Amino acid sequence: MRAPASPQLRFLLRASGLLLAMLALWWWVALGPLLAGMRVSGGLVLRMLPGGGSAGGITVDARGDWILQVPVPASLAMRDSVQRAFGRAAGAPPVKVRSFKLVVAERIPTFFTLPFPLYWALVLAAPRTRRWWRVVAGGNALLAALAVLSLVGYAAYTIGTELHLIPTDSLWNAAEYLNINVVSYLAPFVIALWLHGELRAQIFFWDAPDVPPASPPTPALADKARRGRYRGRYRSR
Repeated sequence: MRAPASPQLRFLLRASGLLLAMLALWWWVALGPLLAGMRVSGGLVLRMLPGGGSAGGITVDARGDWILQVPVPASLAMRDSVQRAFGRAAGAPPVKVRSFKLVVAERIPTFFTLPFPLYWALVLAAPRTRRWWRVVAGGNALLAALAVLSLVGYAAYTIGTELHLIPTDSLWNAAEYLNINVVSYLAPFVIALWLHGELRAQIFFWDAPDVPPASPPTPALADKARRGRYRGRYRSR
């Protein structure tokens, strides 16, 4: 079978085949280390939030669910909806609120690591470049940071909804939709195109191969009279 002439089509076919292999590698080999790194990094981010310190962190229970200890700033802790959620009765003194414990099923952080195999397949299918290791390292670092931010954003939205801090028609709902349904699928493509110049050139700046123009037909050469010395015959008398 003849190979496709379009570089974009060849890239798509290579990436599709590599994606199956990278998904298997992610599920059977890389998922455990990725989740461990996200758990440590996410715990550090929670401790750095306002009101954090010892109040923030991530642990895993016996069932594998993640327990996020999210700090609650003092300005939010004194709101009436938060006080009532933590059991303050009418007329009672304020309840001291330092953090909110959120139980997250393991499938949520697992989903936030899905961009990794997508990115690996794209980079392996892309044209070779001298900066290949920089592309791989830089892309993985950006995806790791994005996974942690997605997890923290998911936790903030869930807690805000539980404590009635987020209006139903706010931009938070649109941000949560993008966080769950768009970012994890779009980010690998954006990062790969941003870091990999050869891939970017192949996708956006490829033109059809130059076909040499057909040479104009050679005009028929006019028959030229042959020039030569006429040799007559002489009769002898």
